[in-house]
Amino acid sequence: MKSLQYLSTLVIVALMALTLRSPALSAQNPLADALSTGNESAEAVDPTTVNSIERRIAEVTEEERQLAQVIADSSTAPPLSTASKHLERSQEKLQQMLRLLQAQLSLAKSLATPVPPATAETPADEPSVLLLNVLYEQLSAAESALREKRNHLKSAKEQLESLESRSREARAELATASKENRARSERAARSAVLSARVQAEQVYMITLELRAAKAAAEQGNNLEARIAEVRESLADGEGQANAATSVLLERERALQQAKTRAERELATAELRLAAEKRRFSANPPNANEVLAVVEALTAYHDALGKQVSLATSELDRLSSVRDIWANWDALLRATHTPDDLPAWQELADSELADLKVIEDSREGQSADLQIRLEGLHARISQLPAQSQVRAVSQEAEKALNTLQSELLAADRQLAADQRVTQRFADEITRVTGNLSFFDYLSRGMKQAEALWNFEITTINESPFTVGSLTMGILLFAAGLWASRVGAAAIGRLAARRLKLDAGAVQAMQTFSFYALLIGFSLLALRAVHFPLTAFAFLGGALAIGVGFGSQNVMNNFISGLILMLERPVRAQDVVEVDGSHGVIQRIGPRSTHIRSTDGRHIVVPNSFFLESNVVNWTLSDDLMRTKVSVGVSYGSPTRLVKQLMEEILRDEPLVLNEPPPNVIFDAFGDNSLNFDAYFWVEARAPMRVREAQSRVRFAIDEKFREHDLVIAFPQRDVHLDTLTPLQVRLVDAGDD
Repeated sequence: MKSLQYLSTLVIVALMALTLRSPALSAQNPLADALSTGNESAEAVDPTTVNSIERRIAEVTEEERQLAQVIADSSTAPPLSTASKHLERSQEKLQQMLRLLQAQLSLAKSLATPVPPATAETPADEPSVLLLNVLYEQLSAAESALREKRNHLKSAKEQLESLESRSREARAELATASKENRARSERAARSAVLSARVQAEQVYMITLELRAAKAAAEQGNNLEARIAEVRESLADGEGQANAATSVLLERERALQQAKTRAERELATAELRLAAEKRRFSANPPNANEVLAVVEALTAYHDALGKQVSLATSELDRLSSVRDIWANWDALLRATHTPDDLPAWQELADSELADLKVIEDSREGQSADLQIRLEGLHARISQLPAQSQVRAVSQEAEKALNTLQSELLAADRQLAADQRVTQRFADEITRVTGNLSFFDYLSRGMKQAEALWNFEITTINESPFTVGSLTMGILLFAAGLWASRVGAAAIGRLAARRLKLDAGAVQAMQTFSFYALLIGFSLLALRAVHFPLTAFAFLGGALAIGVGFGSQNVMNNFISGLILMLERPVRAQDVVEVDGSHGVIQRIGPRSTHIRSTDGRHIVVPNSFFLESNVVNWTLSDDLMRTKVSVGVSYGSPTRLVKQLMEEILRDEPLVLNEPPPNVIFDAFGDNSLNFDAYFWVEARAPMRVREAQSRVRFAIDEKFREHDLVIAFPQRDVHLDTLTPLQVRLVDAGDD
């Protein structure tokens, strides 16, 4: 037993020595050490050279030989303990990793072996748009491969850093491991170091592949020169025109053959399915088996139907693909006109959008098809070998596999068509970028004309276009402006020639505005060929809207028209509304604006003047009667008072003599003899009346002073109760 443990320890130490002595693993970062600069030779600096790889191959071969010798020596001892089993598994794992490392180094050597430089293989056919697309495909493939290798190398380096970190941690644990755990730590360290070594060789190999991809990309310059040469030849009108026609015809022929085959098989499947359904309807003893056959035939029938549908959709798409190729050829040969470019741009954008929709739908179809194939395959594996259901299910599986192959081919063709369409769109963008100002102006005018003639709808077989709508709006705006100007001119003419008052002028101006607006609106509709019979329906809809949704608005509008016709109130009339006096400024279509005596603006709905009591002080004329009241003391000569007041009224210029003023001895008041002076003034505002009243009061005060007449004021008599003696008490101001 002790001899077995001693042998195991020797084996582990030997394996660790073999693994850790490798130059590629002795440093913390093998790739960084290999790429570092210093006094080392160029062979040590670059681990991807042939000599460096051959040296590492020799080292790995020696390690593998020594490991095989160790395994052979340890195989003579019988496996008497668990430790020996762990040792055996560790040896097998180490041997597998060394073989993997050997295979990687062999592949890296083949990649690093220099080969004679080869020129890029480019088609030497006659210049054509088809050849140009092939060159673009080759250039794109080289660039795509270079990007893929760079991403792969980045991912491999990140994985190498992770494995190196794990290797350092394992060696640190080995250095501090106890005697009991040392064997396990040694195995973990050996495995971690060797995994990092394998990944380092993987990084070296990808580096070589990236160099090869860069070399291929550098040869892409030849492709670019060839592309420029082909483009120049096509621009000069050389080469084969419509070269893609033969390719598209071959593609159409293949699709048609696939469709015909699928249709023929589909017809046969329909007959078989109908026959099995009749058998199932007859209810034979083996109805369950017949039902399974019907289900399998249904799956077979559906698969064939999808094949027909796929071929049909691809054939339908060929027409637009053919247009793309033809237009691209014409664009490269400069046989187009500037007017063709907008239509081609629209075609390219539409085709790209359609291809994107098809691509998205194909992804779902592929996933669903894969699920159906897996389910059908699992079902077939459970059926008996000689079962009719198995035979039909295998036919359905074959049809689904054919559909999957055709779908993959269609997806590849779809991607190719997308690239061709995108190149066509890019070519249009390049050409349009070289257009002159006049070309852009011409294209803009063409687009504007197309937009102007765009048909919105058709009314009574008459097209209603964007231009008609725009012209109608402009004519309506012009008619609105002309209606306002014309109504204002009519109002001024009526005021100057017909000598009408302000209310009549405003009413005439309002009616003129509406009449002119209706006339211009009808003229605008007529000018854009809008059928006026359409207003028969619109009138009914308007009547319904008026009856339900616009009662208040229409009520006020009609009330405004009645006010203008009947004229119970007019502009500049003095009215009293809810206790407020004011002058009517304007009668609008919905409301009337009043300016009160204190400067406030009052907006009153027109219906208010017809539904409520409104005091109009100036309805028939501007005459307003008012009064001034005055009281004189008892004992004053009443006749003289009346005479003086009449003289004052006759001498006041604001007081009208006709109708004549009148002075009334009103009453014997509590404190005075009351007189009222009634007189008329001509005023269109309450303030004018108040001014006349004020002047009369000033004159009365002056006149009464001249004749010693006293204007009475309130007096009170105090009566004392003398039934008892009055008590009088003197209070000193200093007393409390």
